[in-house]
Amino acid sequence: MGINGLLPFLKSIQQPTHIKKWKGQKVAVDAYGWLHRGTISCAVDLALEKPTTRYVDYAMHRVRMLQHYGVTPYLVFDGDYLPGKKGTEVDREKRRKSSRETGLELLRLGRTSQAHGELQKSIDVTPLMARRLIEELKKANVPYVVAPYEADAQMAYLERIGEVSAILSEDSDLLVFGAKCLLTKLDQYGECIAIYRSDFPKVSEASLAGWSDSEFCRMAILSGCDYLVNIPKMGIKTAYKFVRRYRSVEKIIRAIRMDGSFIVPASYEKAFIMAEMTFRYQRVYCPISCQLISCNGESILPDSVGIEQEHNFGGIYDSTTASKVASGDLDPITKLELRPALTQTTCSSKVPTTLKRQYYKIKYADLSPRWIGKVAYYEFFCTTCSLSRTKSPQYFTPTTGTPQLEL
Repeated sequence: MGINGLLPFLKSIQQPTHIKKWKGQKVAVDAYGWLHRGTISCAVDLALEKPTTRYVDYAMHRVRMLQHYGVTPYLVFDGDYLPGKKGTEVDREKRRKSSRETGLELLRLGRTSQAHGELQKSIDVTPLMARRLIEELKKANVPYVVAPYEADAQMAYLERIGEVSAILSEDSDLLVFGAKCLLTKLDQYGECIAIYRSDFPKVSEASLAGWSDSEFCRMAILSGCDYLVNIPKMGIKTAYKFVRRYRSVEKIIRAIRMDGSFIVPASYEKAFIMAEMTFRYQRVYCPISCQLISCNGESILPDSVGIEQEHNFGGIYDSTTASKVASGDLDPITKLELRPALTQTTCSSKVPTTLKRQYYKIKYADLSPRWIGKVAYYEFFCTTCSLSRTKSPQYFTPTTGTPQLEL
């Protein structure tokens, strides 16, 4: 994710800092980033379809850390898939599927360490998982919003209208969307790295003084982004040189073709313009008007934007639907009501028994085989019996060491 090589390119202006510097302020947070980090500790559980809320626990731990330092986290969740990224999403899904198959096979063979690594790469955060975190945010009165499409565009928009003072994310795309202050590499002690847009002219790797946002965006797209794969051999420094010399899209691509060192697809210029428009006009949710608008704040697109191009920025829907998606009440993809369902069993029947055994060997690696069997027996029967005696999921309180079946 992000722009190839952009953060190293800006290394000279990266400032080590602490999150407490934003005490008394709101900071937008990439919620899916925290959820993805949280799935690392429970990747096997998720792959075997076992109930777990450890990814929620991880995210809430981060929320409490920011609150401890007086910072108000404003969590922003990803929404629907952007039509302009269809190719990227398809490739990611193929890689996840391949990793899952490989991981389950390694698990079956007893190679647990390798299996865990592969299964980590196979996990995709879903709207249902996001909703479980939202339920906890509501209890803690933590502000949040579900973006109609990408969280990056939504966070940049919130900063633009003054709703937040900074953006906390590991994705360098935020700088292309116009972020003024990007915080990255947050650790468990609150230490992080700050990148200020106002410091761009101070970059030692290149002279960005006098550069417009459009020129910075073109350099980023040329080096490779989620909306357009980079030209082979085209890195961030080479992209900078072409943009600095030729400026306009047409002249830049013509010069690259004439250079002779690069192979440029025939449709590259059209795709480039589409990527640039996506960074400029992608749909976001306005918490003031409760409507979808462009991330640059424009409610009406210019006449130069055609219907086909507009489709790639994401479709528009009515304010009622937009508000329900933003609050997490509707699935941002299907637009259907989103209610986390209680999982009825501890192990999915779709998962082979041999893999279930391997699961317990991983979870209770410090126990003898004899005790692993007893613990597995206890988890399954005690949890199932507790559920069968309960009229409502709210009556069930999981004990320490058993899979959590609540939200």
